[in-house]
Amino acid sequence: MNKTTLQALAAFPDQLEAHYAAIPGPFKDWEPESSDGIPSEPFNAIGHVCHVRDIEIDGYQVRFERTLTESNPVLASLDGLSMAVERSLRDV
Repeated sequence: MNKTTLQALAAFPDQLEAHYAAIPGPFKDWEPESSDGIPSEPFNAIGHVCHVRDIEIDGYQVRFERTLTESNPVLASLDGLSMAVERSLRDV
């Protein structure tokens, strides 16, 4: 992997933390009334941070490992909203 990509990946946790910290307090719990037309899961700000964590651990890390160690890995799709409900991070 090239140096620029590795540097960007290494910087991401700090950037995510900085972006979350920049959200004014009253807006951290805000969620849209409807997720119609929203091309991602309908989370509030901390829900999105948890979603990024879950997708990184249960998605990308598993996929990278399977790609490196298996001949024909099956890379399952992940449903972030279902994961959040199962982990009690979100009510339906």
